[in-house]
Amino acid sequence: GVGLELMNDIPNLDAVVVSVGGGGLISGVAAAVKETNSNCKVYGVEPKGANSMTRSFIEGKPVTLEKVNTIADSLSPPMSLPMGFALCQKYVDKIVTVNDDMICAGMTLLQEEAKLAVEPAAGAAIAGMMLPLKYELSNKRIGLIVCGSNIDSKTYTSLISRGKEKFHSLFQDLK
Repeated sequence: GVGLELMNDIPNLDAVVVSVGGGGLISGVAAAVKETNSNCKVYGVEPKGANSMTRSFIEGKPVTLEKVNTIADSLSPPMSLPMGFALCQKYVDKIVTVNDDMICAGMTLLQEEAKLAVEPAAGAAIAGMMLPLKYELSNKRIGLIVCGSNIDSKTYTSLISRGKEKFHSLFQDLK
């Protein structure tokens, strides 16, 4: 799938960054990446308000959250799926979390710099890459999975507006 296509197109990546929901997308991407190039790091990015995979990594088993609170609908199943968790445990190097303001700022970054109108899942991935993983990924060849289409124009406009308010404080060194 996505991971194999990415590795075939750009085989010498140092890292791949993927947003995390229930674990389906990242587990497939991570397995393909690691089986193709075991030296390539795979990083997951999860909303703080829906951090079931992060919690599953800490507890060593799939976790179901009591409550989910994030703007990233497509990244907010309340649980990590057992198969996805097992594959992530085997192939994912690290998972970081980002808050909703960071996600909105990531959406704004993709809009302003790449002219891409994206949903929060893609905003989360770039926010993770540019904020908590910034120094770890500095000067690396990175593949970023920009995924999702789960948003309407009214919600998009609202989230981009929120992102613009937070953009400069979060990404102050970009310009």
